Amino acid sequence: MTTTKTEGTAAPTTSFGARIDGAKQIATELPGALTVGSRAYVNGVLELGRTLVGFGREIATEAGRHVRATIEARSLREVAELQAGWVQHRVETSTAHAKEFADLTHTKTMDVIAPFAALLKQDKAA
Repeated sequence: MTTTKTEGTAAPTTSFGARIDGAKQIATELPGALTVGSRAYVNGVLELGRTLVGFGREIATEAGRHVRATIEARSLREVAELQAGWVQHRVETSTAHAKEFADLTHTKTMDVIAPFAALLKQDKAA
């Protein structure tokens, strides 16, 4: 009769003292991460607000030009063509704005998360 030995996966052993030291290190670095993350959050919200205001200005300017062109139109057909062109342009521009805003939001969110992720990764490495 043969016996086989099975090898289990051994969990990494860390002493209680090492875990306490890691927790102390995280506790001392947490206020710094909170400060950096909070600043990134406020800057991100302000940047998103400026972006939305810029979109609004662009839309208002284009709408003013469209209204003037519509008033100056010489026929009903020209008005219909202007309206069709305006709708198509607005849909395309709004799609581009939405993508730009989503990309900016993702970037700013990652800036906020980065200090906390670095803190957690540091804990995993220890």
